[in-house]
Amino acid sequence: MPPYDLVLSEGAARFLAQASRGPQRRLGVILDEVKAAPFRPGDLQERDTHGRVCEILVAGDWLVTFWVDHAVREIRVVRLESVED
Repeated sequence: MPPYDLVLSEGAARFLAQASRGPQRRLGVILDEVKAAPFRPGDLQERDTHGRVCEILVAGDWLVTFWVDHAVREIRVVRLESVED
């Protein structure tokens, strides 16, 4: 099966670019895991403004919100967030 492409929204790309090196590395690992398993459901779900179901992956101190476009083999990351206690 050909791999899926990972596409970050402008906001997610900005968040990743502005993060310090440690969080960038951790998020890179998490995003690689998401890319490797495009059919994996998230831990939570929410609908976006277009009515699409977005998966929310909880990975330690991070939330990764994405939806998968299987027709074009893309995983669209719409939001990256840090979970604070």
